[in-house]
Amino acid sequence: MTDEFRDEPTYGEHTHPGHERPAVVVVGVDFSATARHALAWALDYASHRAAVVHTVHVVDRRWSPADLRADAGVIQREVAATEAGARAELESLTAEARARVGALHEHVVVGKPADELLRVAREVGADLLVVGNHGLDPIAHLLVGSVAEQLVRRATCSVMVVRTPR
Repeated sequence: MTDEFRDEPTYGEHTHPGHERPAVVVVGVDFSATARHALAWALDYASHRAAVVHTVHVVDRRWSPADLRADAGVIQREVAATEAGARAELESLTAEARARVGALHEHVVVGKPADELLRVAREVGADLLVVGNHGLDPIAHLLVGSVAEQLVRRATCSVMVVRTPR
């Protein structure tokens, strides 16, 4: 990124009095190669702005007919174990990035990915929401669309969909 246009404020820099704050970037991380690439992009973006970064991993817990027959305690333990594993992996993934950005926070939540990413973005006052592009199979895409498409349609902040290099 060059600074040739640096006289103008960059995205996320609030220049009017009383609204100075660092940019807030939320990045969705599902531990795929695509998401890792989006995280790298978001960290690079944030490091040039001393931005606050919130990484979000959503434990996508879809219910199956077998869940209806399962003991509620078993399901809760399964979800808790999944959350703990995701939290450890997210902390490991972001450990070296902490020195590069203004502040970094990790969120592991349970729910539908688009809904939870939008909720966290709203709660932290995100200026930018970053996700990777994922290729769904044609049937899944027809039925539910992609998380990225849902975010672009519903987000109240800007959304960056980062393509993975081929």
